[in-house]
Amino acid sequence: HLSWHLTPHPVAALLPSPARGEGACHNNCGNTQSLINVKNLKTYRLNVLTTSKKAAFTLAEILITLGVIGIVAAMTIPTLINNYQEKVTVTKVKKMYSTLNQAVKLAEVDNGPVSTWDLPQMTTGGSQKLYSYLKPYLKVAKECVEDNSGNCLDMSVTRTLLNGTAWQSSLYYGGSGYVRVILADGSLLWFRTNVEDTAKFCYEVDGDYSDICGVFFYDVNGNSAPNTLAKDAFIYQLRPSGVYPTSNSTCYLNGGGWSCSKWILENDNMDYPATKPTK
Repeated sequence: HLSWHLTPHPVAALLPSPARGEGACHNNCGNTQSLINVKNLKTYRLNVLTTSKKAAFTLAEILITLGVIGIVAAMTIPTLINNYQEKVTVTKVKKMYSTLNQAVKLAEVDNGPVSTWDLPQMTTGGSQKLYSYLKPYLKVAKECVEDNSGNCLDMSVTRTLLNGTAWQSSLYYGGSGYVRVILADGSLLWFRTNVEDTAKFCYEVDGDYSDICGVFFYDVNGNSAPNTLAKDAFIYQLRPSGVYPTSNSTCYLNGGGWSCSKWILENDNMDYPATKPTK
């Protein structure tokens, strides 16, 4: 007769003992119980080692999920890009406004008030003289002569007003009498003195002002698209008291967009009204 001396596995302690009358033992109960524990232990171990099925996505489910993500991205990314571009443009318009005002104030320290600069009417000499006052305070990367032989302006580019009509390039930025420079950040600045009177400086009338000394045209990204007034091109006016945004009431989507620099400075956005506001 073999005697078993096995120490029950801890797990065996959790297994139920045989009930009385159902294979209960007396003298050899310990040995029988040990055999039962070993048998149950083996069963427990096999159950633990059995690999269970885990939940997983099917290929179809993955493709559907990717499709939904793609649709959402297609709907939201263009809006995010437009919002980002708008913020960049708004920031540059505000920065140029500050830069021009600072340049004028510093030039006045060295040359006296703007009203005493005595700049001739919109001519080669007049605009170049204005530039000579402001040049030390502008970060200029490239200068162009007034006939544009320096190629600051790409004359093959179609420039438009906000409502989509053509912008008269020969008059507003291609003709003589303008100074043209490319700034260090790649933006384009071209400007002229007043055009109203050959004998009086700071006499031009435009919009709400009658004392305009000169006009600045600013394109935030140079010759790159869209080359549209109020989208990437903006206007400022030089007066004896400083630089101001153009005051014409034409900043609406079906208008020219001449005064949208003023809209941006006042509203900090490019959400132009669809039609001319009524007073």
